[in-house]
Amino acid sequence: MAIVKLKLAGSRQIQTATFHDARGAFEVFWEAADLVAAGIVFAPVSAHHSYNEKTGTLRGLHYQKPPHGQAKLVSCVNGRVWDVAVDLRPNSPTYLHWEATELSAASGCALYIPAGCAHGFVTLTEHATLAYLIEGDYQPAAAGTLRWDDPAVGIDWPVREPILSERDRLAPDFQP
Repeated sequence: MAIVKLKLAGSRQIQTATFHDARGAFEVFWEAADLVAAGIVFAPVSAHHSYNEKTGTLRGLHYQKPPHGQAKLVSCVNGRVWDVAVDLRPNSPTYLHWEATELSAASGCALYIPAGCAHGFVTLTEHATLAYLIEGDYQPAAAGTLRWDDPAVGIDWPVREPILSERDRLAPDFQP
């Protein structure tokens, strides 16, 4: 497993061990001991999948307001996505910066997104599925949405007219 620091403070790209043969591939998605050895303490409490039928589907940018932050380990298990994290931690050296990484099935690439960051993605293929391991309980009253095209952040998405949920479409401008 190779762990690479990304530009957002605390975020990491994790290149996992993936074994390919005539049948397909087998990936070791998460090994707690490997993350601890890299200085990442991550104790997930839930696992989720996001199923997306159409190319251009954008989900996010979602986060939990302090003190209810959730760290995430994200991997694409079908198709391809352009995955984005935005640092919303006011005391962070990368506050309001964003980072994007393409994730694809069987690539062995996963992202660790620290608590305090917003997360979202746009699908680059039909039938794209993401798998999440999440640390921290979801608190509905602490749920927040950062508008996907908020000028305060300036994400350069690879789509101009994404498919959005009502929640994501109506997200307000960012209020620090």
